[in-house]
Amino acid sequence: MAFDYGSIDLGLKNPFKKEGVATAIRGLIQSALGIYLLTDAIGYIQTSKVAGWLFVIFGVFLLGVGFKALGSGIFATLRYFVGRNHPTSLAYNHSPSESSTAAEEKGSLAYSQKTLKEMLVGRKNSSFIEPIGFLARLLHSLVPKLLFMPYPIRNLVQRLFGAWVKTLIALISYGCVAFISLTGLVGIAGEVTFPIYSVALLFYVIAVWRSASRPLTRNAELNIESLGSSTIVKVVTWSLILPAVVAVGLTWWVDNSNMAWSDIAELQSYLPTLHTYLYLIALFVISTIGTGLVGVMLLKRLKHANPSTTVSELRENWQESVHPNEIFINLDNLVMADRRYAEVPNRVYEALTPELNEQAEGKGTFHGSLIQEIQPKFKSMDLGRDFSIVRILTLVTGNALFVVSSLLTFALAYAALDVYNAGSNMANSSLERFVNDSDFLSFSELLMYALHLILIGMVVKSFARLLTNAVHIFFAEMQFESLMIYFKCEGTFKESKFSAGTGIHDSIRSENTLIQSSITPWIIVTRIVSTTFAATGIRNLEHPRYILEMHKDDQELASIKNDVVSFLKDRESLSAITNERDLGSASQIYQLNQQNRAFDPEAQRQPTAIRKEEETAGFLRQRDENTPVE
Repeated sequence: MAFDYGSIDLGLKNPFKKEGVATAIRGLIQSALGIYLLTDAIGYIQTSKVAGWLFVIFGVFLLGVGFKALGSGIFATLRYFVGRNHPTSLAYNHSPSESSTAAEEKGSLAYSQKTLKEMLVGRKNSSFIEPIGFLARLLHSLVPKLLFMPYPIRNLVQRLFGAWVKTLIALISYGCVAFISLTGLVGIAGEVTFPIYSVALLFYVIAVWRSASRPLTRNAELNIESLGSSTIVKVVTWSLILPAVVAVGLTWWVDNSNMAWSDIAELQSYLPTLHTYLYLIALFVISTIGTGLVGVMLLKRLKHANPSTTVSELRENWQESVHPNEIFINLDNLVMADRRYAEVPNRVYEALTPELNEQAEGKGTFHGSLIQEIQPKFKSMDLGRDFSIVRILTLVTGNALFVVSSLLTFALAYAALDVYNAGSNMANSSLERFVNDSDFLSFSELLMYALHLILIGMVVKSFARLLTNAVHIFFAEMQFESLMIYFKCEGTFKESKFSAGTGIHDSIRSENTLIQSSITPWIIVTRIVSTTFAATGIRNLEHPRYILEMHKDDQELASIKNDVVSFLKDRESLSAITNERDLGSASQIYQLNQQNRAFDPEAQRQPTAIRKEEETAGFLRQRDENTPVE
């Protein structure tokens, strides 16, 4: 959508300044860590090229991540360009003055003309669509007001709920696997392979929360993601099948090789412990904290929901001497134009195209309709002081976790160098010497230390991304208030002739063709509250805008009716002289008529009775001419 400058400000400010400052500070710290590694690489390159290149790779990575965060943070604090055409229309805008804008925003419209008409006439809100899937229905049953939230918030909550369901199902399945393996139901293979299941559970839970933390796509603003029971089925199936498959496979391999179960157990004793249970506890704690922060903001937002679908309606019948086209012209050019906000043209969702069907003898029918929305006005959401505090806390926590993740990456660079040096010095001529060598213990400890850094970094980064994406949604939501009007008018009309000022001796008269219309208007007025989710960049407010609330506005309906009726009552039906020159000419003609009658000898000799008859005949002729033609 092009930026259209106007000197009248619409009052839309940048909502991302605080978020931008926090992101810029995080990016500055990450960039500093990257620069430090690149500087340190110069000292290592003299002794080991591998060490130098290793530091260069990690340094460039941190520097790139830091510069990206720093740039996006600074960009978010810059001026927010909002033109006269923002925000996006609800449906295609048929206003002649906004044709170019309507073509550009066509891909970001949330409704159609038909949908808006159905919502107004039917007193319904098609924005609140039914959840898809078993888990989604379960979530909306537990939190009924979630149905009235905008799509990005609903999708965010569904992701969190899905992650918790997957985690809990995985833990329950892990308990089933532990029972099967440790009780000897699958033989000795169960005890040997049980640590593998613990590691698999850990990586699965990490993958679940990494998937839940991914950013919401543009499609999340257009529809609701499905959340069905297939997820539970997959987790349970793999939990029951995996132990049996691994046990059978490992048993077959032992039976067909020279290695015994005791050898495998001895080899496992040399391997360092991954501390799976500590990771799972840490995941549970940090996910609970993150969900709690998002939950507090969600609860505050749910209290703000008011899914009203009421409208003000007028249905009457007017009998007026007016041409039907004049009704629509007055409505479009005067009544609706007078209700503009900040002198911005109204959004025309159904163009006014009146149709007159003329029949024989000056009779016919007419109908026409329009749907217009007054320019939306920004409506601030006051969600309370607690909401603001939690939102800032979530923002700071998310960016702090990003910094911790960068510090872990920074430490991983040195750990990777230690692993490389230990591996280069370790004797690995045979398996027995490899296991018994003293350098092996040092190598395995360093390798496990590096693995811990990777796993902790993955966990921390996942929840950092989860919190920053969640808080971005609550920063981005912007609400607007506007008036939407639906006008439909039908009726019949017939013509009649009317003459005024006709006399036997008069030469000036007014002949008029009057149109008597039977008008049946249907007016629906509602004050809507709509919401959209802003972004930074060129397409800052070019996102779908959804109607959340519809409220009556009887006062505005009465005002529209008064404007239309006053026009009908105040208009002229007879043609008359409206300027001084025409009035002077008519006066001269009247004086000439008077003088002619005064000097007419025949007129003077006529008896008084004859003159009265002529006057009576003139009256009857005037009455016949003014009689309406049926």
